[in-house]
Amino acid sequence: MGGAQQLVYEITRRMHQSNRDVVIFTGLSDPKKSLSALDNKILEAVFREKISVEVIPSLNDKISLISDLKSLYMICKLLRKHKPSVVHIHSSKTGILARLACKLLNVKKVIYHVHGWSFSRARGAVRMFYIFLEKLFYYLTDKYIFVCKQDMIDFISCGGNTQIKIKSYIIYPGAEFLRLDKQEKFRTELRKKLGYSYSDHVVGTVGRLDFQKNPQIFVEIASSYSKIDSEAKFLWIGKGDYKEDLKNHIDQLGISDRFLLPGYIEEVEPYFSVFDTFVITSRYEGLPVTILKALACGIPVVGFNINGINDLSKKFSLVNGVEPYSIEEFATKLINAKNMKKSRNKIIKKETEYVRENFNLDRMYDNILKVYDSV
Repeated sequence: MGGAQQLVYEITRRMHQSNRDVVIFTGLSDPKKSLSALDNKILEAVFREKISVEVIPSLNDKISLISDLKSLYMICKLLRKHKPSVVHIHSSKTGILARLACKLLNVKKVIYHVHGWSFSRARGAVRMFYIFLEKLFYYLTDKYIFVCKQDMIDFISCGGNTQIKIKSYIIYPGAEFLRLDKQEKFRTELRKKLGYSYSDHVVGTVGRLDFQKNPQIFVEIASSYSKIDSEAKFLWIGKGDYKEDLKNHIDQLGISDRFLLPGYIEEVEPYFSVFDTFVITSRYEGLPVTILKALACGIPVVGFNINGINDLSKKFSLVNGVEPYSIEEFATKLINAKNMKKSRNKIIKKETEYVRENFNLDRMYDNILKVYDSV
């Protein structure tokens, strides 16, 4: 499940359980056209919790004039039907459509939750157009919630209104964490299941095998790092369209005996215990919840310094930021992370406790309710 979808689910689930009146408007993942995860697992969870939901079939993450006009019409229709006191909007394209619908209907209390900007992943004229839209729609937004400070900085550096600081909140995503008393047990059991020995140094991640997550460069990094560290093994948990190409690339580089691709794992939480170093090689992100889950287990992280990783690398010594997309520097930081695991137990314990206390779901939910109250 993507971080934004998980966040929406956790907010609405808690609101529903406390008898607050809440409804989700959502599209569906299109198995042929969608850029996002294709399982709609989060929607299944919403239905199980009996949370009120309105599905807009035409709404997905691909840009299409006809589908987007249909979606805009449906959002307007649903806003008229439900008459919400507060509208809390997530994701880039829906961020445009929903804010426009609110303007057309004179809905005032509009919060846009930025999980990374659309222009972060665009180039050339398309990037300039997305920047123009976000600068324009600033005036249709009552409040912003950012998952990291870097996204607010990026908006201003692209010529956006500096007054955004006044109407913005930085609320880091929350996560559920693996219980520390079960970590060692899971580590032993799951390493055995995956074919690892206790002494293997496992480097890897959890995420989709797609363009955004950039698994190809991780294979290049693995090839480079394996020449330095004879104990290193590599693990990528997740599925996606890139899997077959990735397997071929791994074979070509001669590291198939060190690289494991187990695919999608439903109950993935215990598997964070398996890693010695956690990596993020994405082209763009908001603030990856997987990093928080790794930090909560005392696992050092190495990632390209994009979006929220910029924030975390400044905040935690366990997070090693790398200049995008330097394979050589990444391999060096992997050595640093391995040495840190051996020599800096006090810092690891301190930062693990901090993450568990300050980046949990309850703290995130309380902070978001304060934003609702502010409007």
